[in-house]
Amino acid sequence: MIKSNVSETQMNQLAQSNIISSQIAPYMNNINNQYTRSYVEDIIKQHSLDSAARVLVIDQKMNVILDSYDDFESQNIDLVEVRYALMGTNSANIYKHEVSYVMYTAVPIIFQNEIIGVIFMSINADFIFENVQSILDKLIIIFLIALFVSFFISVLFAEIISTPIEFLTESVKKITLGNYQTKVEVKGNDEIGELGSAFNSMTAKLFQVDDRRKKFVSNVSHELRTPMTSMKILSDTLLSQEHWDEAIYREFMQDINSEIDRLNNIIDSLLYLVRIEKDEIELDYSVTYVNYLIEKVIKTIRPIAQKKHIETTFVSNNKIQINLDQEKMQQCLLNIIGNAVKYTPENGMVNVSLLDHRDTIAISIVDNGIGIPEKDIPYIFDRFYRVDEARARKTGGTGLGLSIAQQIVMLHQGSIEVTSHMNQGTNVTIILPKN
Repeated sequence: MIKSNVSETQMNQLAQSNIISSQIAPYMNNINNQYTRSYVEDIIKQHSLDSAARVLVIDQKMNVILDSYDDFESQNIDLVEVRYALMGTNSANIYKHEVSYVMYTAVPIIFQNEIIGVIFMSINADFIFENVQSILDKLIIIFLIALFVSFFISVLFAEIISTPIEFLTESVKKITLGNYQTKVEVKGNDEIGELGSAFNSMTAKLFQVDDRRKKFVSNVSHELRTPMTSMKILSDTLLSQEHWDEAIYREFMQDINSEIDRLNNIIDSLLYLVRIEKDEIELDYSVTYVNYLIEKVIKTIRPIAQKKHIETTFVSNNKIQINLDQEKMQQCLLNIIGNAVKYTPENGMVNVSLLDHRDTIAISIVDNGIGIPEKDIPYIFDRFYRVDEARARKTGGTGLGLSIAQQIVMLHQGSIEVTSHMNQGTNVTIILPKN
């Protein structure tokens, strides 16, 4: 900025000097004439007045012929600018004298292609730096104002951002202490709001997982305790008697053996689920006719169904073969079809159908049993989940069959869909990919 102002002032002063040079050049050879001298003096004094500058007319020997201030006449002025002008070069420079700045400009006086003198001008150049200083002062004020505003805004935004983060930090500490019901207040749709929403979703999921974990532990404890308690009662009863009838003794031992089998089934099922979730179980794929597999499962379950006079049917329009793990899929179907028979009253029916779609197959198991309440359907595949505790105890089982069935289907990249109506029946559909 300073450089630009200096350059502009230099150009203006050089232009003024050249104007004076052009005006007085024709009169220089007759400068000693009183009238000519007076005329030239009027010209330089008028320019001096107009531009607030000192104007000197200097001859070829660097002597002052005329001075607009009438101080330096006849004095020798040996300056760089004057030397350059006598060589035909315009020049302008700024100097500092004590506390002030001065600009010197010098241009040659040319008449008939001959340099016959020099026009030398000097002006006070403080105004150049005063303008710059004024601008700098204003810039400093603007900078300070901007700095203050930025500081105020940063403090404001820091408060806006830090406050919810502090609340979030406190909430995280509560989560680490096991308080999974902790929530944060979500305000706005910015990144902090999205973070708060994600945090609330996480805590809701953690609460759900923790709640299921507690229920699972409780159910496992209950399921394991039941056969243990029965065996304890039976064994204590046996030990408390000195003499036993062999038939009663055998009956008690059979009951204990049954409870041991039940306990083993629960433990085996739990270990199987753990192995599935740890990805320790690998599927042994082989080309399988799904029709024959379903018929084999129904044949296994039919004696149980016949005891309750339940009709079991299987419908398939064509033979379907896909790659799957026969043993595990058989276990899955045994659990689901077995459940359908178990929870269907006497003289009911269980129908199994196999449908062929473009990219998938669907195995549908439909019964006309007691049905499942709508509120319980999302949880029936949870471990030990009981729709009706009393009914579950009566029908027996480990409470893990549906969980294992779902895991097996998921291992095959499939899915299970359930629809049910109370006292009308249930439809469970297993969907498996062909490839």
